[in-house]
Amino acid sequence: MAKILLAEDSPTHAALMSRILTDGGHDVTHVEDGCRALEAIGTSPPELIVTDLQMPEINGCELVSTVAEKYPTIPTVVVTARGSESLAVDALAKGATDFVPKSMLAKLLLRVVRQTRLMARSDDAIDSISKSLNHQEYTVILPSHPDAIGPQVRTIVQSLAAQGLLDPTQRLRVGTAVASGLFNAVCFGNLQIADAENLVSRYLADDADAVEELHVRAKDANYRGEKVTLMVSIGNADTRIAISHSGHGQTTRMNPAPGTPESFELEQCRGLMLMTSFMDDVIFRSNGSEVVLIKQH
Repeated sequence: MAKILLAEDSPTHAALMSRILTDGGHDVTHVEDGCRALEAIGTSPPELIVTDLQMPEINGCELVSTVAEKYPTIPTVVVTARGSESLAVDALAKGATDFVPKSMLAKLLLRVVRQTRLMARSDDAIDSISKSLNHQEYTVILPSHPDAIGPQVRTIVQSLAAQGLLDPTQRLRVGTAVASGLFNAVCFGNLQIADAENLVSRYLADDADAVEELHVRAKDANYRGEKVTLMVSIGNADTRIAISHSGHGQTTRMNPAPGTPESFELEQCRGLMLMTSFMDDVIFRSNGSEVVLIKQH
């Protein structure tokens, strides 16, 4: 359970998000705008903030920017409505750690909150022993199932924290970008899941049958030999992470165009936006079968 501050001026959307988060076991405090959100943070800091973008007084972008500057240990997730795409891009640039389209709240909000909290706890878990480690370069071969992604992402966040690199918000943003790259490589690169299928959306909504269907698909003769390779190099100047897949699908796509309302609601496009928003450089190689993510320290 996490202590979550929800900033949303629409009573309808506030009720929906509060119910989703409460049903997920979280302790939710709701405020109507960014000004009251900052007051609440000063009185009783939450573990995570979920905020709308278009609000009176202080809007979501201004709230994200202030939190990233003054409270870098508190991650922020923004929710986006159609028509506010440019605000979402600004919020990601100013320090948000993830975003959820309002049309996908029921399917995606709990998963994004859970992933963000797991990475944040990994960051917090660094102790005096781990800080003495100097494990800067390694390669991991992952199976073609998204359940294998989380532990690898948390290891990267911990490695950055152990070496005192980047602030907590930046480390979570790197983790989110890597998780998106790995998810795209597994689901769209190796397993070649098409838009017409609802398998990804059901998996993101924690549908148990979808989890099993992904396992079955990964064992199918067409896909069972495919792997994802994760190469991590954490140096003094930057962190470089290469993600490649052996399957015949593409991890990236430009249709619909990035930043359009339609692209916000497709997980493959959402992942690309997170990678390009959170990393300083994103390089695509080998006809889209490899992506290199670079973050300057």
